[in-house]
Amino acid sequence: MNVAVIARKEFEDAMRSRLLWGVVAFVTAIVSLSFLLPLLVPAMDTGVLAALGGASEFASMLVPIVALVAAYLAIAGERESGSLRILLGLEPGRTTVVLGKFLGRSAVVVVGLLVGFVLAGVVAVAVYGTVPVTAFLAVVVLTAVLGVSFVGIAVGVSAAVATRSRAMTVGIALYLGLAVLWDLVPQGAYLATVGSPPGGSVPAWFVFLQGFSPSGAYSALVMSAINAVDPAYPTATTAVRGSVPFYVEPWAFAVVLLAWTVGPLVIGTMLFERADLD
Repeated sequence: MNVAVIARKEFEDAMRSRLLWGVVAFVTAIVSLSFLLPLLVPAMDTGVLAALGGASEFASMLVPIVALVAAYLAIAGERESGSLRILLGLEPGRTTVVLGKFLGRSAVVVVGLLVGFVLAGVVAVAVYGTVPVTAFLAVVVLTAVLGVSFVGIAVGVSAAVATRSRAMTVGIALYLGLAVLWDLVPQGAYLATVGSPPGGSVPAWFVFLQGFSPSGAYSALVMSAINAVDPAYPTATTAVRGSVPFYVEPWAFAVVLLAWTVGPLVIGTMLFERADLD
């Protein structure tokens, strides 16, 4: 049994999950409604690019939920139920199992997010009359990459732990830490270093810390993508004092997303290889 066979089985099994598609439907609804916010709040920019940026901010918090629901039981669930022994009895290596499950679950998340954003795009066109194709496609691709990154995290956790409850606990903790509460890290570091909250301009390290989580890196890349279409749109480095160093350029945040995808998979696979499944 090879990676492709395991990935296809994972894809087919996950596609039948009502819970997963329920979460995808929820994300679709929220992202679609977020396009209406600039029209409902007079103080907000009513342009379609501003609405697209706002939709991406909702996505940065909701997409990780889709990925975690899709993948946190990928290995731990089968390990606890005993079905993993049957799979390993067909003689795939443990690394092959992890990679196959990652690819299969990633494919499901990408398909779900593509469907959701296409529907959200229809809403945006209905509201604004048009959507800049380049910016919209860039946000869709980056959102899919964010989903894959959290699938890597979830599968890595699932490979590293032995039970469903541990996988769920660690997954929830990582979601809260990386997607919901991460902004407190640069804020706290700035307060501890400078002695006051950040103001209109900030040092480059503050921006780097903001983008050091998967969701933070995604937001920085989305801002850069929209700025490429409309130079008036702010980027993550707009408030940086002085020259912009290399480590807050868009490619650096792309590396952060890649590291969050691959790192947990590598660590989880190493622990899974050493685990006693008896």
